[in-house]
Amino acid sequence: MKIAKLRGAHDFVIENMESPKIGKNECLIKVKACGVCHSEIDQWANTLSNLEYPRFIGHEVSGEIIQVGSQVEKFNPGDRVAVWVDQKGYASEVAVASERIFPIDDSVSFEEAMAEPLSCTTNGVIEADIELADTVALVGTGFMGLILLQQIKLKGATKVIAIDIRDDILEVATQLGADVTLNPNRVNIEKWVKKITDGKGVDAAFEVGGKQATLDLTSKIIRMEGKLIIFGYHPGRREIEDLGYWNWMAFKLINAHFRNMKTILQGADIGIKLLNSGKVQMKPLITHTFPLEEIEKAFQAAKNKPEGFIKSVITFR
Repeated sequence: MKIAKLRGAHDFVIENMESPKIGKNECLIKVKACGVCHSEIDQWANTLSNLEYPRFIGHEVSGEIIQVGSQVEKFNPGDRVAVWVDQKGYASEVAVASERIFPIDDSVSFEEAMAEPLSCTTNGVIEADIELADTVALVGTGFMGLILLQQIKLKGATKVIAIDIRDDILEVATQLGADVTLNPNRVNIEKWVKKITDGKGVDAAFEVGGKQATLDLTSKIIRMEGKLIIFGYHPGRREIEDLGYWNWMAFKLINAHFRNMKTILQGADIGIKLLNSGKVQMKPLITHTFPLEEIEKAFQAAKNKPEGFIKSVITFR
């Protein structure tokens, strides 16, 4: 099989490797697609300390089952599935435990069927406990924010405010149900949010951008005793700009990151069911696809975000 090995900064190489052997409760998957996750960009760019190379990354995998273990009863060869893996996803084949495999409907393309990001957003919305008639802000509305937007609407929020510096992203947010879109390069976000919420601030705000600036802005638009959900991926050091203010406002701080595998898999199961039922749309979010041999281009696009970019996906024939 073919697999992409990351030897160092900006240095992928495609190698041949033996197909993985499967255990009694595993399936061998012919990979059809693997999304490029924002959290992998730092590994590719080598901007994190203490990383060892070479590395085999990639975890947003979907494909077709080609072999099942002797104790697997739920799946059969030919089944179309999304899977949860933590590495080696940029490969033509992966071996996966059956409990980490989720059926996808024939109407769903392989490029759309990414269990890991759907798990993250699903569990984030559940943990945030969005209530009926809430006003919710998304600070940073890229790929993950646009999934969150749809799920927050399903929970009964009556007003969702999408905030991003890219007008093309905000147009997609409107198409997917955002009630208000705001670009901080064009308007004063704090003033506009106060106007929209009668001076109170939003009931809940998801910090999705994963940057100091988005974290700071999120804290300034939440009402007293509102919820501040840290959803964005934050490698490295971050600081609370004014802890006294956070304390006085009595924010409910929610860390929407999960390490318990049972929780992760439950979120993936729910997320894929929403995708299969058409309740969540992923197709508008897949804007750039590349063959495995062009994985460097896929990561360049994910980092540089050209006009219209939302998500890079590696596809396999």
